[in-house]
Amino acid sequence: MDRFTYRCLRLMYVTRKWLVRQFTPAGLGVLAGGIGSALVSLGSTRSMCHVLFFFALALLIIGTIGSRLIQFRFKATRLLPRFGTVGEPLPYQVVIQNLSPQPQKGLKLVETFATPFPSFREFIQIKRRYPVGNQWRPHWRRYLANQQWATAHLQDLPTLSTKGKTKAMVEILPLRRGSLHLQTITLACPDPLGLIYKRHTYDIGQSICILPQRYQLPPLNLSLASRYQASETLRTTTAGEALEFRSLRDYRAGDPTNKVHWKSWAKVGRPIVKEQQDETAIHHALILDTFQPDLYSATFEKVIAVAISFLMQEQPEASLLDVIYAAPDPRLATVGKGLRQRAQIIETVATLNPNPHRELDCLTPIIQTRLSRLSGCFCILQGYDDQRYAFLKMLDQYGIPIKAICLSELSSNMDPRVQDYFGPQLHLQSGAIPTLQQQLLTL
Repeated sequence: MDRFTYRCLRLMYVTRKWLVRQFTPAGLGVLAGGIGSALVSLGSTRSMCHVLFFFALALLIIGTIGSRLIQFRFKATRLLPRFGTVGEPLPYQVVIQNLSPQPQKGLKLVETFATPFPSFREFIQIKRRYPVGNQWRPHWRRYLANQQWATAHLQDLPTLSTKGKTKAMVEILPLRRGSLHLQTITLACPDPLGLIYKRHTYDIGQSICILPQRYQLPPLNLSLASRYQASETLRTTTAGEALEFRSLRDYRAGDPTNKVHWKSWAKVGRPIVKEQQDETAIHHALILDTFQPDLYSATFEKVIAVAISFLMQEQPEASLLDVIYAAPDPRLATVGKGLRQRAQIIETVATLNPNPHRELDCLTPIIQTRLSRLSGCFCILQGYDDQRYAFLKMLDQYGIPIKAICLSELSSNMDPRVQDYFGPQLHLQSGAIPTLQQQLLTL
């Protein structure tokens, strides 16, 4: 029975999308009028509804024939920005080349997104979570709406000249964060009656990273004390402080070739390399709690939004930032001011999904290897329980400044006395989603 219900829901979804693609609003009205008049006229032999039904049918047949007579071809290229934002219109340019031998007027453009219908497993998970009666239906509709990546309406295009290229501004509205896959560009031309579209699709798969809505964060005032950094860290991140030259020595197996001092090699006739002094730097960590068993969680979405807000803040000069998360295995990315890696880690965090198979303590080994280098730490947690208490207690014993915020969907019920269980270096704050912006300003 569950599988039959799922197939019916999927058929309704596919049919609705097909109708919207094939018919204009006027065509949908004629189609609905024809179906309605056919149903009303059942059981009668003479009725005005029969006339309305055959009139609507004749219009749709003529519109179908007219749409088949329309011929046009085109090529298109998108000029996409690097990032978009949920809930904010995303404008970009599309360059369209008309390949038809005559100018084209009255065309409309629409984008197509990769939005697969939820799987049967996802449907069963939602239905089993709400087993009483039809309680699962509103939650299924909400989940289906959350799966929609963006909305794009038909947009009128200017006249496309023969064999020429035309630039058109296109605007879509992203609805969820992550990697938005733009599959095809479709040009549609209504038939002479304005009922049915003649559609021509051009495959041009591209992606754009959609960021969540950001929050305003105050300066977190973590420690600005510099910590000793291994030279490997500074070499790979290029934080802005050059390594100091110390001496020359003979080449040893395994030395990187970019450390070879070529002038000295030419003078003495053997490989010589430069030794450089290790430096200190301000080094913070951003720890993300991505562990969530549910397919969709508002708390998890807010964790990502707060993390992106933090990553897009201005960082101190010559500072390093460790971003520690699980996706699904524990990951560590170190970025510094002005690095291209910062844009890459922002894109990575924005596309993270909940991790249902691990727990927060799987991050402990990778964190312990970095604690000796850290000047401070900022943790974004999903709620507060025994597991997260043990995790914060482990961080607290190292004596570095730590700020942690525990997010929850409803008003926080965290006992204010919880702060007494930690040392003065750890500041713990709850964050209820309805008032999250105000609470973030008090960090």
